[in-house]
Amino acid sequence: MEDISEIFDIYAICACCKVLNSNEKASCFSNKTFKGLGNEGGLPWKCNSVDMKHFSSVTSYVNETNYMRLKWKRDRYMEKNNVKLNTDGIPSVDKLQNIVVMGKASWESIPSKFKPLQNRINIILSRTLKKEDLAKEYNNVIIINSVDDLFPILKSIKYYKCFVIGGASVYKEFLDRNLIKKIYFTRINSAYTCDVLFPDINEDLFKITSISDVYSSNNTTLDFVIYSKTKEIPEEINPNDEIFNNTFLGVCDEKNTNFDDEDDYTYFSFNKHKDNIKKNSEHAHHFKIYNSIKYKHHPEYQYLNIIYDIIMHGNKQDDRTGVGVLSKFGYMMKFNLSEYFPLLTTKKLFVRGIIEELLWFIRGETNGNTLLEKNVRIWEANGTREFLDNRKLFHREVNDLGPIYGFQWRHFGAEYTDMHADYKDKGVDQLKNIINLIKNDPTCRRIILCAWNVKDLDQMALPPCHILCQFYVFDGKLSCIMYQRSCDLGLGVPFNIASYSIFTYMIAQVCNLQPAEFIHVLGNAHVYNNHVESLKVQLNRTPYPFPTLKLNPEIKNIEDFTISDFTVQNYVHHDKISMDMAA
Repeated sequence: MEDISEIFDIYAICACCKVLNSNEKASCFSNKTFKGLGNEGGLPWKCNSVDMKHFSSVTSYVNETNYMRLKWKRDRYMEKNNVKLNTDGIPSVDKLQNIVVMGKASWESIPSKFKPLQNRINIILSRTLKKEDLAKEYNNVIIINSVDDLFPILKSIKYYKCFVIGGASVYKEFLDRNLIKKIYFTRINSAYTCDVLFPDINEDLFKITSISDVYSSNNTTLDFVIYSKTKEIPEEINPNDEIFNNTFLGVCDEKNTNFDDEDDYTYFSFNKHKDNIKKNSEHAHHFKIYNSIKYKHHPEYQYLNIIYDIIMHGNKQDDRTGVGVLSKFGYMMKFNLSEYFPLLTTKKLFVRGIIEELLWFIRGETNGNTLLEKNVRIWEANGTREFLDNRKLFHREVNDLGPIYGFQWRHFGAEYTDMHADYKDKGVDQLKNIINLIKNDPTCRRIILCAWNVKDLDQMALPPCHILCQFYVFDGKLSCIMYQRSCDLGLGVPFNIASYSIFTYMIAQVCNLQPAEFIHVLGNAHVYNNHVESLKVQLNRTPYPFPTLKLNPEIKNIEDFTISDFTVQNYVHHDKISMDMAA
């Protein structure tokens, strides 16, 4: 039996937020987290310009070439089923447009200046609204009494695609009757009071197949996902049939390709790329969900794609720890700090630990006990007696980590004795110097902070992994690029992304600038063998919109920040994934 939504290209498009005072626990986020659709006859949020632009773009876009393919498909269906056209009372349409179907309440919620929605065929579904109830300027608006009344129109009118745009009861009827092909779904990453919810999406029937970039509008982050109906080949369909393969008219030589995949590229501005030949093919069958996401434009996929590339194509190597790795050399990621805080969402991260370690660096500390007292165990394994002895640091007290990051940032070149000594005014205070340059010589190309001091490497419990960062100022905004020589993708890199992003926010604030970009350059990027299975789980999770970071605006000195001065807002995440550190 044919799927009517496929034949007549019927879609749903909507935007949903988180629901204020929802009983959902922070550890139980899911795709259903975003379900708030309306409140008191309107949207729960104030106008979101990014979402409105996306809505207009999707529902207004038409493709003349694709229309010929869609028309051929519809005509073939009607011929096969001996459908007789009845155009009585149905207006003729010459210009190719999309149809938008809405309930009476949705129609009434549209501001008058936008009625009817331009360059679209407006259809109102209502049992009470009459044609004479509409103003004269809405003569071209079509009113139908039921969903069944829509199909004579779809069978006779010239249109590109049909979008159901609300409200909740209309969405529910179309979904319950299996009349939706795809759902174009905006996730508004803030919580609002809602009295109308989007109906539950049957996740056995619909899967997320595309995720957009993350945007910021009206003080919230948001992104766009596409839910596509899962497809199985019906027994009555011949796999060699031209309509199934979409090979007629020279459309495509790839089997089971949806006609509108090309349009999805346009909506999200993605570029296709083909994977390299799979080197480590034994892992290939573990990425079913990851591979089902067609357009991976969410910025978190920069990180996830690196992991996938290393697991599938990485070089198998022995390493210092004895665990063994898959590795590749040279990657780069870019994150737009003016839009979001890139705290990974495909697993829960220890935000407090990230911030406490960064503050510890900024203070120039090397005493691991300070972090342990705060229950931050990032450096615990590197400060044990066994680990220090393996580094030939027999004289070093347990948890004295030597002249590592903080010491080099604040006392570069000073002679290190132990973690208890007073190093005030000793060595070069690189952090103070870069802040001075940013404030007083912002176009300088020497705004560099370096932790790689060759003279001190043998004294360090662990030589620095993230070794150098450079800052760039333009138009009142601050960007940071960081080079990392050794990149543990499972444990270290997620922390490093967040840490240097926070660092950029902090320096921007004390220099009276706005954060712009964090660029992360990876040298030896590797996945430890004992992390592969955990990372397969992470790769098969779909990212959520990134959160935002707020700093206490009263802090103007880099050394005055405390843990209470940082607030991460709207951190929606998957569950924690445990991995053992290779030390």
